Amino acid sequence: MEQVRLAQLGVTVSRFAASPHRLAPHIARPIDALLADALTALSDQKAGRGRLVVVQGERLAGTTHALAHALRKGLPTWKVVAFADEQEIALSVMVERAATWAEPGSGVVVWLDAISLKHLAQLTEPLLTGLPPQVVIAATVHTEELTGPDGKPAARLASPVPALLDEHAIHFTLGMITPAERHLIRAEPAYQELVPAVDEVAVEVLMGHLMIALETLRHTLTPTSGEQAADRVALLRAVTDWQRAQMPAQLTRKALQELWKGYRLHMSGLPPHTRLPAKHFTRALAWAGTEASAGRPQLISAAGPYRPHPLLAVVATEQTPAGWPISPPLWDYALCHLNESDLLKLGYTALDHDNPAAAALLLDALPIAIITPRVLAAMARHFYDRNDHDAARHWWVQAVKSGHFDHAPAAMVGLGLLESEQGQVEQAHHWWVQAVESGHPDRAPRAMVNLGILEEQQGRVEQARDWYLQAAESGHPNHAPTAMVNLAALEEEQGQVKQAHHWRMKAIESGEPANMSMAMLGLGLLESEQGRVDQARHWYLQAIESGHPDHALTAMVNLAVLESERGRREQAYHWWVQAVESGHPDHAPMAMIHLGLLEEDQGKLDQACYRYLQAVESCEPGNMSMAMLGLGILESEQGRVDQARHWYLQAIESGHPDHAPTAMVNLGILEIGQGRVDQARHWYLQAIESGHPDHAPTAMVNLGILEIGQGRVDQARHWYLQAIESGHPDHAPTAMVNLGLLEQRQGQIERAQGRHTKAMKSEHPEAADHARLALTTDASSAPAQYSGAMGDIEVREQGQWAWVTERRSLVGTPPPKALQEADAFIDQFWPESKAS
Repeated sequence: MEQVRLAQLGVTVSRFAASPHRLAPHIARPIDALLADALTALSDQKAGRGRLVVVQGERLAGTTHALAHALRKGLPTWKVVAFADEQEIALSVMVERAATWAEPGSGVVVWLDAISLKHLAQLTEPLLTGLPPQVVIAATVHTEELTGPDGKPAARLASPVPALLDEHAIHFTLGMITPAERHLIRAEPAYQELVPAVDEVAVEVLMGHLMIALETLRHTLTPTSGEQAADRVALLRAVTDWQRAQMPAQLTRKALQELWKGYRLHMSGLPPHTRLPAKHFTRALAWAGTEASAGRPQLISAAGPYRPHPLLAVVATEQTPAGWPISPPLWDYALCHLNESDLLKLGYTALDHDNPAAAALLLDALPIAIITPRVLAAMARHFYDRNDHDAARHWWVQAVKSGHFDHAPAAMVGLGLLESEQGQVEQAHHWWVQAVESGHPDRAPRAMVNLGILEEQQGRVEQARDWYLQAAESGHPNHAPTAMVNLAALEEEQGQVKQAHHWRMKAIESGEPANMSMAMLGLGLLESEQGRVDQARHWYLQAIESGHPDHALTAMVNLAVLESERGRREQAYHWWVQAVESGHPDHAPMAMIHLGLLEEDQGKLDQACYRYLQAVESCEPGNMSMAMLGLGILESEQGRVDQARHWYLQAIESGHPDHAPTAMVNLGILEIGQGRVDQARHWYLQAIESGHPDHAPTAMVNLGILEIGQGRVDQARHWYLQAIESGHPDHAPTAMVNLGLLEQRQGQIERAQGRHTKAMKSEHPEAADHARLALTTDASSAPAQYSGAMGDIEVREQGQWAWVTERRSLVGTPPPKALQEADAFIDQFWPESKAS
């Protein structure tokens, strides 16, 4: 070991090395000490267990360097064996041969850099427990070989391997560089060029990305114009993809030429039968196999079987323009040349590379019975996440047909979720009932909860209650408390307050964090609505103390509202500040606005403006536009017309369905105050066109008043009639009074009296009084218009906030997107500015 060079073991020469034979300064890493201790223990060990040493990490994490460095230090006199044709030799044969080379006092290390899937699958219990005392297997493994994109074991990995590694291997994982490693790099004179990179502590980085030069390879792999460049890139991609996919055969010249043609046509978008000169392939092959020089490394082996430079696979996984996913020509080649067993493995590989379309292409060519249920379910999840519902349905149905104890019930839950999202209620019901009947300890309670939600959405309260009760009684640690919370909300909606209280208490007693904190939140709201302020305060405080990332924040907000309504401004201020400091993406900006309102009411206008600006800068759409509106009103009240206009325009441009129409009305009022009648008319018309149920009628009344002022009686009549037809509880009576006054002045007394009589019958507190007055007033002395609230824009009050603490939702596998989370949310209301 001490005589072998690191480069011979596969360690890439650092760009900071003085020469290929001189090492760059070593940076001590925490794994060095761990490996040293493990190897010291191994050298004295007599039994076979624990004689497999594995270092795992992403490409360029430094796994090869770390393990090779440790072996040279820890087992310096041991022999090291690496097989040039290792893909053709079984792991058991390697071990057997290595044992013959052991000598008294020193053993043999079987070196497997970037261990293949083939050899991972050969790590069996008998092999690992029967390793000779003087043989150690030392392997590095890329994380992508063990873990799929979803963080679960890779589909192509033999199922016992993770357990065997846990039980029998000395297994370390190497990740991003640590703060201590950044410090050592910064202190090493040879690495001063890297100081700016390591000083960016917010950017995670692998050691290899700092130490290895990739620019030449990136340039080589970046498609450019020119025939030769396209020929070369096609060749390099073909060789690299063969290795990335771990194709189950050696890459011969014949196979490479066929692949090269497919890649070349695919890259150029040429028809499949386009002829390509063979000499172009020969020329590209000779170029790629040229020996390394100062300009670039040797890119592929000079003769077959062809292998790529190991760093080509690193560049392939980068973003464009140099990186690329494994290309379709490789999958097409596999369909034509591989047997069923190899196609199956390659299909799993495509899935592990997050390419379910390619996986489906390969697996659809095989008998469904040979595909494992785990992969069937994984395929469905991948397609579901991509909103390909037909494909997801297909694979989940196949998983159901497999009858697997775990994956079939999970597929039933997934199918129910998919059908529910598609509005197919009966099909969703069918699949969830099937999951319940499976009796699966996890999926059955989950399906019960989903059935409860489904029945509740259909208005079938008794059936919903029954399913929630079954789930609550299942004793499942997660789904039973979820059912309790949902059942509490159901009972509350049915007016069964005691039952709602009971189920929330049961959810709290369950100790399941998310549902426990939600139940506390619900009890706080329930007690508040019952007028039991102290109890409400108690439960809000409990929810805050739970520390739940959403429910605790919602409780702060609700408690602030509660304290504000009781005139306890200091306490309200405290909780609003807490919510702001939490940095929550929704609650913090909304709390900023409430703090602005409090400070504005106290005359602290600069502070209020600061809070509104904070909310604008949060970039949370709803609160951002609300803050713009608040700034517009605040600036208008201070007489800063240009600033007010700016913020109203910003709120309008936000396109928020409530705040934009509000800003249109306010801007219309602002422009009237400036004598800019045409601009005011424009914004009122914009508010009307928005169709907002409140602000459009407001603008109709305001526009009617504006047109009267301009002597445009017919237009005024039109807008009053529009406001009346809107049926708005405030603005329709106001329009009746104003239209009656208009008709009264025009001598249409009978019609005017009819308008005023209807306004009186509306029982609107202000419009009815004005209508009554108009009926008893002579036409000559009647006011031109009842102008409701048109004039100043001091119309903003701190209105009521409707706090909704529970939202029932479907839970399924895979996670059911927006429907799944049973978290608290806020229905926010900002009163509009009305004409005066």
